[in-house]
Amino acid sequence: MRYMFWRAVAGGIATLGIVAPSAHADAIDDYLRTEMAARKIPGLAVAVVRADHIEKMAVYGFADIENGAPVSDASIFGIASLDKELTSAGVLKAEERGRLRLDEPVTKYLALPFPGITIRQLLSHTAGLADSLAELDAGRRWTTYTTEQLLEAIHPPIEPPGSRFIYSDDGMLLAQSVTERATGEPWWTFMRREVFEPAGMHSVVSMRPQALIPGRVSAYTLSADGQLQRDIRLEVDYGPIYCDLGMTVADFARWIMALDGRPPFTPKTVAAQTTPSVLADGTPVAEVFSWTRYGLGIGLEDILGERVITHSGHSGVGFVKLPERGLGVVVFTNLANSAGSDPVGLALGVAGMLEGRVALRDLPRARAPDGELAARLQRDYELLAAGTPDLSRYAGGIRATVWANADDFAGRIHHLGALKSFEFLREQRLDGERSFWFRARYADATFYVRYSLDSEGLIGRLGWWHL
Repeated sequence: MRYMFWRAVAGGIATLGIVAPSAHADAIDDYLRTEMAARKIPGLAVAVVRADHIEKMAVYGFADIENGAPVSDASIFGIASLDKELTSAGVLKAEERGRLRLDEPVTKYLALPFPGITIRQLLSHTAGLADSLAELDAGRRWTTYTTEQLLEAIHPPIEPPGSRFIYSDDGMLLAQSVTERATGEPWWTFMRREVFEPAGMHSVVSMRPQALIPGRVSAYTLSADGQLQRDIRLEVDYGPIYCDLGMTVADFARWIMALDGRPPFTPKTVAAQTTPSVLADGTPVAEVFSWTRYGLGIGLEDILGERVITHSGHSGVGFVKLPERGLGVVVFTNLANSAGSDPVGLALGVAGMLEGRVALRDLPRARAPDGELAARLQRDYELLAAGTPDLSRYAGGIRATVWANADDFAGRIHHLGALKSFEFLREQRLDGERSFWFRARYADATFYVRYSLDSEGLIGRLGWWHL
């Protein structure tokens, strides 16, 4: 293990030294150390999976800055939205046991005042539900909630079920509650027996704020002026099933091994979870993030022709998996994703060092075949980075998603300084559309951006990765 030690200095966080001979470091270590310093990440753990084993695991930096506690193999990270694929896996396991069916109405199991939503729509974020629960910690009305109070806080759909992708934690809480009702036992009891223990995930805990959890990693974010500070989001108790799950990086690596169809899952279960979801009219679900398609609780992507399974969580955790290559990379940090830790980008950066098919950092700058189009797409990028996208430039199916995600993207960009260059890299065909890769360079950050244009020349697909 290699630990990186830090101290607060004027203007941010700076490296003090490495406790390990440099001869033992490798290119992955060097890459992650450099990016931790640039992104002000206090602590990080990485696991590289090859087929059925962990090929590399390393830890860096501080789990708790105030107490000088380093990250270790036993550090417990809150995984935030990475639990969405675990929640979905639990539902699929319940279906495998004959306790429910994905296309049944939610009201078969829960007395909701709004009918017409299926279990599948909860897991694919197509139920039309807003993200009501995400507003609770912003208002700080309470510090403790029961599951019943959370269910009462869920608003009726703001769009007809099946008509639009709206990323919503509400649907995942409902899916957990459906699992409890359908199986007749607490969610944790069912998940430990059917998912966590069979997969070898023995460290999984609920990150309830009042619990004493050995190895719990402290959460951090950045202030508006880019200074490191504690992230108080996890100080709210959301009850027995909605609080973040916590686990070691090795245990999450065991989960992505199971995504090969290994026990406790089957190839059929994995296929159900990783098949792109569609809306009621048959169009693919579209996200604007570090994945642009969505399965059941899990992000799906095509990187330079390579199929990628991925997701991230607010707390600064994420993974990428290349199923055809038997390769997976898990990156857990304790800096909020929205503050710029962007763990999926880090995981993809590591994956590219091990598998050239997704090596975005190796792409050379090229001459744009259409200079006017490239200039227009650069302007689209600049507007998005400013939080003011021109929605008329986007296809109708993703306009709402672009608008909803603009502030989140702009929040990552504002402290990086001026855009130094916007380089055309290559063109490819993606789902029958022309797609264009660009590299956006800042002083201490590099983003890779891919635009796809529909038959009318509108942006129909947009993904970005901070490598």
